[in-house]
Amino acid sequence: MTAMNKSTELIDTARNIVAITLRASGREDLAKMVLQGAGDDLPELSATVAALTDLYGQHARLKQALQFYADESCWDDDLPGGALTIHDRGDVARNALLGRDIFRHRD
Repeated sequence: MTAMNKSTELIDTARNIVAITLRASGREDLAKMVLQGAGDDLPELSATVAALTDLYGQHARLKQALQFYADESCWDDDLPGGALTIHDRGDVARNALLGRDIFRHRD
């Protein structure tokens, strides 16, 4: 996937990381080019976008899992069938940690 298919925040972060790396390598010319929005074909940018895409996905899943467990209704014993956490038994957390959709049901 090219850099243009990703969110603006992710791309901006990737560009900043790559620019720092290029400057550290003595390539100020390439660093400026990347910061100006060019260089999508640079392997450094592609690799950084791929790594950040994975990290952003992991962060989103972990955040969803925390939101699930932080919801007071998740712990409500008065729900028909009992609290959701009784039935969940940590599945939401395990799915998030394994990189799966947090509401993936066991098959």
